[in-house]
Amino acid sequence: MRSEGDTWDITTSVGSTALFVATARALEAQKPDPLAVDPYAELFCRAVGGHSADVLDGKEPEHPLKTAEFGEHFVNFQGARTRYFDEYFRRAAEAGVRQVVILAAGLDSAHTGWTGRPPRRSSSWTVRRC
Repeated sequence: MRSEGDTWDITTSVGSTALFVATARALEAQKPDPLAVDPYAELFCRAVGGHSADVLDGKEPEHPLKTAEFGEHFVNFQGARTRYFDEYFRRAAEAGVRQVVILAAGLDSAHTGWTGRPPRRSSSWTVRRC
């Protein structure tokens, strides 16, 4: 829980969750035939450096995201989840929805673009994260 005067960085607390999920999405994108590609996930991980970048470079084969028991399933889940929401919001935009408000969106929520066809940014389309 956050409190006044506390300190926080991207590698601790909720930041570590965001980084873990971004690493999973970046690993999904590295697959030969990924379900979804989040173009910002790898950039985020590499900007932070450390374990996340090492996992993407194959330097941490024992990392939880690289295990068959957990990591393989979690990476697959993140790919499927991202693909589902990309398609859902793409269809919503095509149907005329002009604004999406994502309530309680954590740092680990998917990027605000869509795989393959990012929405055109204009005053007629907005995505808000609350």
